[in-house]
Amino acid sequence: MIYSENTSLQAASLHVIGNKSSDEGVVLSESTMSIDEAIRPVLTHYFTSSFKSDERFCFFHHSGLEFNFVYKVVSSIFSNPVSLHQASVMLANQLYEHSEHSRIKGGEFCVAYFKEVEVDGIKTDAVGLFKLENKDTYLKVVTQNGNNELKQDLGINVNKLDKAALIFNTNADEGYSIAIIDNTNRTEAKYWVDDFLQAMPCADEYQHTRTFLNATKTFITKELPATQDVSRGEQAEMMDKALRYFKENETFEMDDFNQQVMGDETLSADFVQYVNDYMAKSDLEPSESFAISGSAVKKSQRSMKSVIKLDRNFHIYVHGGEGLIKKGYDEETGMEYYQLYFKKEE
Repeated sequence: MIYSENTSLQAASLHVIGNKSSDEGVVLSESTMSIDEAIRPVLTHYFTSSFKSDERFCFFHHSGLEFNFVYKVVSSIFSNPVSLHQASVMLANQLYEHSEHSRIKGGEFCVAYFKEVEVDGIKTDAVGLFKLENKDTYLKVVTQNGNNELKQDLGINVNKLDKAALIFNTNADEGYSIAIIDNTNRTEAKYWVDDFLQAMPCADEYQHTRTFLNATKTFITKELPATQDVSRGEQAEMMDKALRYFKENETFEMDDFNQQVMGDETLSADFVQYVNDYMAKSDLEPSESFAISGSAVKKSQRSMKSVIKLDRNFHIYVHGGEGLIKKGYDEETGMEYYQLYFKKEE
């Protein structure tokens, strides 16, 4: 949870950022926005309520955090919130410098400062960076010459953010903790996270859980069939056991997982080596034990469905029941088959 009834927008500055490749330039405001008290809660809700994921990012730079431009500017806002407008001008110009791809849309860029933002069970202040690119069509009623008419207008949908980053004033020495939204995440739009923010996923329990589950899925579905004679049914059973392990436990233990899911010692050794390499490529330290993130499991299970697809005729969804599905070959028809064992048809 991020937005709460106590969350309050303190100040904000709004600028217009064009596309640099088209030489559209930047239109900078002279001061912070004058926020009417009637619209303050609407803006607070708009800017903070769309952050639903528990995934967190951190600022980074290969030469050291002090070389990350956005990190330095945001740190200055936390140290002195009165400097928000001056800082927003610097951020607007920096974003423009990274808006070079021809398909990057121009739009409004807002830098905002919040109090009483709730994250991971604590309340803190936060700096928000928002790029508003897309406008929606609205109808409004206009009275003209004694008649009520409907007119078309373009405006910002207060239920949808295009690009956003909410930087929480926690873990400053490690690059802060950042929630990110990028709803136009095409290849040319990578500039928001990679080029402008220069942010990467934090090495926390959420990232460890997601990465380990992704590694497990890849090992079972791609690596294992390349080295061993394993049927799709056996793969589905292993996937189901792996997912159940993460659903039923609060802490991951490699030895326990291998015993319950992999079983065979040689297979377990191959799996450990594969996962360690996979984690290292994801810039995560291999770990024999870590806390399991329930929200990461919930998100990963969508891509870990145990489904056996048979030609174009059947899909078998495996939800458990080890040993209740067997594969065979029928010589008379020259076709393969699966046997499913069950007690009751529902």
